[in-house]
Amino acid sequence: MFSRKPSPFINTIDPDSNHPMAQPDRPPNALLVSLRDPFLDSDRIMPPMGIMALHAYLMSRNIPSQIENDFNFNAIAQYRPYSHICISCMTPQKSEAYAILQAVKHNLPNTAVVIGGPHANFYLEECKTQPFDHIVVGDGELALEEILSGDAEKQKVVEHPITEQQMNTFPPPFRGKEFLNQYAFHFQGIRASTILTAKGCPMSCTFCEDARTRVRMYSPDYVGVQIKEIKEAGYQGIMFFDDVMTLSKKRVHDLTEEIAKHEIFFRCFGHARTMTGEIADMLRKAGCIETGVGMETGSQRILDAVQKKTTVEQNRQYVLTCNARGIRVKAFFILGLPGENAESIAETERFLHFLMEQKITAYDGKTIRNDFDMTIFFPYSGTEIRRRMDAGDAGVDLMLTQNPDLKKGFYKGVQGSSEIVVQTRGMSAEALSATQKRLLSTYKA
Repeated sequence: MFSRKPSPFINTIDPDSNHPMAQPDRPPNALLVSLRDPFLDSDRIMPPMGIMALHAYLMSRNIPSQIENDFNFNAIAQYRPYSHICISCMTPQKSEAYAILQAVKHNLPNTAVVIGGPHANFYLEECKTQPFDHIVVGDGELALEEILSGDAEKQKVVEHPITEQQMNTFPPPFRGKEFLNQYAFHFQGIRASTILTAKGCPMSCTFCEDARTRVRMYSPDYVGVQIKEIKEAGYQGIMFFDDVMTLSKKRVHDLTEEIAKHEIFFRCFGHARTMTGEIADMLRKAGCIETGVGMETGSQRILDAVQKKTTVEQNRQYVLTCNARGIRVKAFFILGLPGENAESIAETERFLHFLMEQKITAYDGKTIRNDFDMTIFFPYSGTEIRRRMDAGDAGVDLMLTQNPDLKKGFYKGVQGSSEIVVQTRGMSAEALSATQKRLLSTYKA
């Protein structure tokens, strides 16, 4: 477990005051739980940015907290000192979250249990059926402070959004070297860690839970502070984990001016609608050697059906534009979107062939190829596709083969496997699985 010392510049609470946090009978002390991902080849790749940000914020407010990234069900008593056990949960992790809830309620009945994260946001009604003391919807910093201070004592659901201005005043995420060393992410052989330069995504893709969410940006200076921290921790690369870092030419200009000062390699996510030669030049000059991009499919018909608002030709030009500047492209594809059939699979395979036949001169002078990943669509409840399916919309060519809410809910598991609960009129679940395996083995070999 890891903690950050309170800032010496933050005023401490007078223990003789009437502030709820000063009461001696139940001082707030938060255990921030990052759940395991047993369905992955390894869950020690990306550090838990949300938990790291909460830890830093709470400690800056003089609220003791620690991170637990390997909850020990066999030694529950060690968690007795904590007044609140706060769980950040993605939907595939819900089984462990509910197991922790039951274990704590049975063994530590005076300890409050809080859940937040994407699962709480998009499966709120399900979470309400569980005996959580509080459910945090959306941003966690102010909501969790409210809970720990006692101000939300009678609230089951706590929602306290933060503004762009506020989030730029918060301390950067906790990055203790010992903690970060538990995680190992690399791209092109470079040891890297993660940073967010913005939250939210303005795109309207119907397969995504984060579609049309408010975009709030961190200032370039705030980003620069974090790059410096990561370099000082011994990393040579950065993975900028925003949904889309290349939202506009001005934003890319402002960010890359700051990034270039630190002489570090990086990878980011782009979008076919916004990528231009000018933007690619700015990225490469600042140290970008790889971009991830959601291309989803090689079928224009399916791109239109899921409101991707891109064209197959734009996707081709994205690849050529980046590759010409020595930037490798990792493209992400989804099989089993509404309307998938043999024709759309053939179109996707043609695009894969084009993607993987390109040759790039990498940063170190070696010749490399592009990369891709391929999953099968999982209908999470926060997506527009799932909403239309639940409403019985006959215009959605997608059928459930199993109740997705009773499954773990992962779209990428061990050795690239997907949990499959959908089929279309033209592709059975079995055919989707076989196609995924064939394309991965053929083009990633």
